[in-house]
Amino acid sequence: MVIDCVVVGAGPAGLAASSSLSGLGIEHVVLERARPGETWRTQRWDSLHINNPAFMNTMLGAQDPDTYLTRQEVVQRLEELASRAPMLTGIDVVGLARLDDRWLLRTSEGQLQARSIVVATGGENVPRVPALAGRLPDRIMQRHAATYRKPSDLPEGAVLVVGSAQSGTQITEDLLAAGRRVWLATCPVGRASARYRGRDTLRWLDETGFFEDRPEDLPDPGLVRAVPALRAPHGHDISLQLLAKAGATLTGRLVAVQGDTLAFDDSTAANIAYGDRSAANIRSMIDAHIQAHGLEAPAAEPDPGEPAIEMDPPRQLRLQSAGIGSVIWCTGYTGAFQWLGEGFTDAAGAPLRQGAASPAPGIWFIGLRWLIRRSSGNFVGFPRDAEVIANSIRSFLAAKVP
Repeated sequence: MVIDCVVVGAGPAGLAASSSLSGLGIEHVVLERARPGETWRTQRWDSLHINNPAFMNTMLGAQDPDTYLTRQEVVQRLEELASRAPMLTGIDVVGLARLDDRWLLRTSEGQLQARSIVVATGGENVPRVPALAGRLPDRIMQRHAATYRKPSDLPEGAVLVVGSAQSGTQITEDLLAAGRRVWLATCPVGRASARYRGRDTLRWLDETGFFEDRPEDLPDPGLVRAVPALRAPHGHDISLQLLAKAGATLTGRLVAVQGDTLAFDDSTAANIAYGDRSAANIRSMIDAHIQAHGLEAPAAEPDPGEPAIEMDPPRQLRLQSAGIGSVIWCTGYTGAFQWLGEGFTDAAGAPLRQGAASPAPGIWFIGLRWLIRRSSGNFVGFPRDAEVIANSIRSFLAAKVP
């Protein structure tokens, strides 16, 4: 039997793809190695909330537009989506080969033939941990953001959080709320104010078309590699300065480990400035939108993410003297695409593609950052990309009919 389409992976992107395929009446099956939404089940900390409000997450079903779903609520809603999908779970796809005019998928349960494939295995579910981790003393407990759950799981004492992007800042807040002393090794990450000129900043940005930006439209192509701007759940502001005001000690980037001694660069001020510039640019974009369309809006207000702080970032730190008993690596993720085989990925292991399409006929990707647009890597973009991909598959299949 040859099926028209196989979707590999039942995370949010794969489920969005299945929904769009079903809407077009395209025969397909979703293969999932574990359970639907497995990454959301096993690689998220207990207190996590989505950092975008519900009006940007409509694929997850009806909810108050200003709701910020918890990890558990996301999993429940993914299960509801999965219940409507033609799915086989517990099946791991381990290899792929061309067979005449179709594809042969090797799985843990045997072989399956398909005319087309949607790769929805995700680009951010394999934790990245730097080599420096191997140089820390054995007495230091180490966790990645993927394996951190809650402060009480860590040994007593201070915590070093390495990385100040979305996971690092939210986990720092989690630790501070539990009364922990936190050292935060920072990096350059943009940020956005929670609200501006009377509205949620994300509502303004959505209205400007910000989330529909295409990679080819960017003034600097390198922007697609930038870490997404910080955004805290529940509509409150987050910045390095606010974390410092809350009690975190900021440092520059961790650059060396020698026994009990850590070394940092002097980038703390530059990392703060990077975030402030990003916030200012977003505010200016909103100002221009308001002016260009003659919109009524309150006057611009000061950025609440820029409180004055005093800091003297250490360039060196002794773990024992600082009372640090654990390190949490918030250093990002990558994906696992080895199963695709040679010719499908670049030297870094990233998929070769033009937009969502692989150079190989009949294969598409979904769920990757900047796949088609700025929002391709999150809940607001998954269904939009899925619609494009499903229509491409319909055209591809129609062209194969004699």
